[in-house]
Amino acid sequence: MQDWQASERYLAFSPHPDDAELGCGGTLFSLRRRGAEVHLTVVTDGRLGTRDPALRPEAVAGMRAGEQRAAAAALGVELRMLGLPDGGPLDHYDLRDRAVREIRRCRPDYVFVCDPWLRYEAHSDHRAVGLAVSEAALLSGLVHYAPGEVAPWTVQGILFYFPERADVLHPLTEEAYDARSRAIACHLSQFAEGDPYLERLGEQLRRLGEAAGSRYAEPLHLRSRTDLHIPEPSLR
Repeated sequence: MQDWQASERYLAFSPHPDDAELGCGGTLFSLRRRGAEVHLTVVTDGRLGTRDPALRPEAVAGMRAGEQRAAAAALGVELRMLGLPDGGPLDHYDLRDRAVREIRRCRPDYVFVCDPWLRYEAHSDHRAVGLAVSEAALLSGLVHYAPGEVAPWTVQGILFYFPERADVLHPLTEEAYDARSRAIACHLSQFAEGDPYLERLGEQLRRLGEAAGSRYAEPLHLRSRTDLHIPEPSLR
């Protein structure tokens, strides 16, 4: 299997604005920093992400879209937002086909997505996006699946963030960690300074960094093309 860190193109899927930044933002920045092409597709509009009953869902969605654009700029990645409804309903087959089109459009060697098999994952959007993207990674290379739209493309593997089991601890430089922190800070509607969740996450990244021989590290779970039953690329 090729070295996933040496590839030229990557595509990350985020169920909501902020998920990819929290799960693999430092890694995405690191890959972009060394010259790789990095795309980010945000699936839902995040309209449920408020505790203020005075804020209308449409206003929240607009606010979060602006925050996401700023966060993508902080990481240096190419952003695309699908705008599907936060909290669903998300049709599995429609979502899977959208993910196939995104993979064929971006032509990544590796895809990032949240782990849909995370134990006790209560958020249906995370489960739905992770599973649909995993299936799309298999189908996107098949010549007879949705032919005639965009040419098939075979990915080499998937890197799951928020993993049930991490087998990759990706070390982060100070620059990458700072870029990750700036990107997360763009999501002002979601996180206040000193947010306890971010504090716990920072502690986790520091502990993993010690295990990886660096100051910080992000946990990922890598599955190769053969692990995922993805066939060899098409002959044409």
